[in-house]
Amino acid sequence: MSRKKEFLLRVYVVFGLFSLVALVMIGKAFYISQVEGDYWRAKAKEQLFVLMPFEAERGKILADDGSPMAISLPFFELRFDTQAPGMKDKNRDLFKECIDSLSLVLSQSLIPDRSPLEIKTWLVRERKAKNQYVLIARNVDYNTLELVKKFPLFRYGQNKGGLRTIRHNRREKPFKILANRTIGLFRDSLSIGLENSFNEILKGEEGERLMKKIGDHQYLPVDEVSEIEAKKGKDIVTTLNIGIQEVAQEALAEAMLTHNADKACAVVMDVKTGAICAIANLGRSESGELVENYNYAVGYSSEPGSTLKTASTLAMLEEGAVNLKTPVSLGNGITYFYNKEMKDSHTPNISAADLYYAFIESSNVGISKLAWSSFGNSPSKFAAYYEKFGLTQKTGIEIGGEPFPVIKNPIKNRNIWYGTTIPWMSVGYELQLTPLQILTFYNAIANNGRMMKPFLVKTILDNDEEVKRFSPTVLKDSIFSESALNQIHELLKGVVQEGTATLLKNDYYSVAGKTGTAVTNYFVKDDLHKDYQASFCGYFPAENPKYSCIVVVYNPTQGGYYGGQAAAPVFKKIADHCMRTHMEPVAAINQQPRPLLASELLPVGNYGHRSDFKEIFQHIGVPFKQEAKGEWIRTIADHSGVFTVPVQNIKNLIPDVRGMGLRDAMFLLDDYGIKAIPVGRGKIVRQSKDPGSIISNENLILYLE
Repeated sequence: MSRKKEFLLRVYVVFGLFSLVALVMIGKAFYISQVEGDYWRAKAKEQLFVLMPFEAERGKILADDGSPMAISLPFFELRFDTQAPGMKDKNRDLFKECIDSLSLVLSQSLIPDRSPLEIKTWLVRERKAKNQYVLIARNVDYNTLELVKKFPLFRYGQNKGGLRTIRHNRREKPFKILANRTIGLFRDSLSIGLENSFNEILKGEEGERLMKKIGDHQYLPVDEVSEIEAKKGKDIVTTLNIGIQEVAQEALAEAMLTHNADKACAVVMDVKTGAICAIANLGRSESGELVENYNYAVGYSSEPGSTLKTASTLAMLEEGAVNLKTPVSLGNGITYFYNKEMKDSHTPNISAADLYYAFIESSNVGISKLAWSSFGNSPSKFAAYYEKFGLTQKTGIEIGGEPFPVIKNPIKNRNIWYGTTIPWMSVGYELQLTPLQILTFYNAIANNGRMMKPFLVKTILDNDEEVKRFSPTVLKDSIFSESALNQIHELLKGVVQEGTATLLKNDYYSVAGKTGTAVTNYFVKDDLHKDYQASFCGYFPAENPKYSCIVVVYNPTQGGYYGGQAAAPVFKKIADHCMRTHMEPVAAINQQPRPLLASELLPVGNYGHRSDFKEIFQHIGVPFKQEAKGEWIRTIADHSGVFTVPVQNIKNLIPDVRGMGLRDAMFLLDDYGIKAIPVGRGKIVRQSKDPGSIISNENLILYLE
């Protein structure tokens, strides 16, 4: 055999061997992945150490002054590793030395239903069984954990003492029911409100921790240091004002009880910006208790009734078809359109009137007749005004659940546009809107024709530093002519001065608005079984509006069901509170002081230093829940007693010092570099600049009473 053939033979042999090995390896890989795949994947899951994700601390949701409305509190699950490597060595056995004293303190604190002997017997048994996952307690707060770390045996740390902690964050709302549905909740199965809309900002970034497997689905952290630290979520600062929110909630609750209503809501908006200052919703649980179980203000559409007479009247004024003196016959309070009866809730005192009288007295007959004479031959033009006024679109508020308005159009909705649609739409029927959508329309009137988008969040904070600010958004810049705007202002002021809402008339500030009383089941013939919806929507002070507000009370069944009876009193309480911070305090006249409740005599609703409150409460012997952890706190009360909530002040923004004593306020403001000038004596009742405003060089005037 030649050398060439011998060389080629060797090459072929080597190539064949490599090919055979490659085929064997490919076959083995296929066998492992396909035949034994499930087995090896299960083995992989049984690895001793794994990196497991853990949630970051969720960001806070704050009121406009920095008060926390939703916070994440840490709670811990305590486990005992009876086989901790440093617990026993050749010189000593820490378990035997400490088991008696440990059992005693556990019985006195974490496990009070078991005696020290029972606990000792239990722990000894678990150690013999080599259990590394003994459950000591769940839902332990941070303060208790710090105390447990000082217990016998546990004080030696994780390696020698065997104490293992697993942290869980729990969402809490310090102000309980206040704006509960708007703040919302975040769960895997259900997320609503701001918690849902701003979840990506609030949730932060997950971390990873090295965990040791000690049993089926049982893992304990290897040490207390995370492999990858979680990044805390950012905080959001809302536009909600705690003081206005409290008054709105309390006034709604009183109205629901007084009128035995099914549900109610109220919204307060800043006229110039569209910022929501308060949004309160109350319904009833199955047992009849008042609860905030649904955001009626944002998500509940209905036929509003007479509050939408403002829209039809504006359409007539814009068209130039009428003015305030345009005459109209009211007859005996009944008229007919295509044989369908339109009637007033009361028989009018006069048979001949004008637009001004018909509007302020909320005459269905008068407004519907004028609307029919103005647009009966041009229904498309009538519908076009509602679109121009922004009533056909959502407001676009940040939280979900807002439905589209239902506003008929003779071209788009021919099958449901009737000959009676114009008169019935003109008095607030055959259309559906949410309270927030109605308020946005009224707010545009108060804002000289500029429609603002309602919003609930003004800034985002990262470690107390502002990283984003949300600017007010203009939805429509000028939707009314100056002439129509001036006339509708006169009409809305007339409602309060001499019409259906004279309850709101007072000597200190002016109100403009419109009452509404809608029958929600008007197909029922029997008046005794009809359901009503009472509302009032308006703004104040009327000459230079700062706030707009809507109140709706659904199905009041006692004490009056008209808007002026059920809704206007709630509006008045809210407006009184809002205006109290913008005027010098005045004494009430012709009003007998009512007896104070016991809860009103307690030092609640105040701001101050934590240590001072603790000393005061101990001195007067009043127990209170020390839930707040911050240096500055606020005391509030509910049916369960007095408790505290922390006050978080934001850098570069003016803090809220209302309710504080002058000494505390001056101390706090000095830290912010704010020069304050006190006026009066007592407790601070208002300040010259709103909380949350950007700090400037101007002096801050503090009014004390």
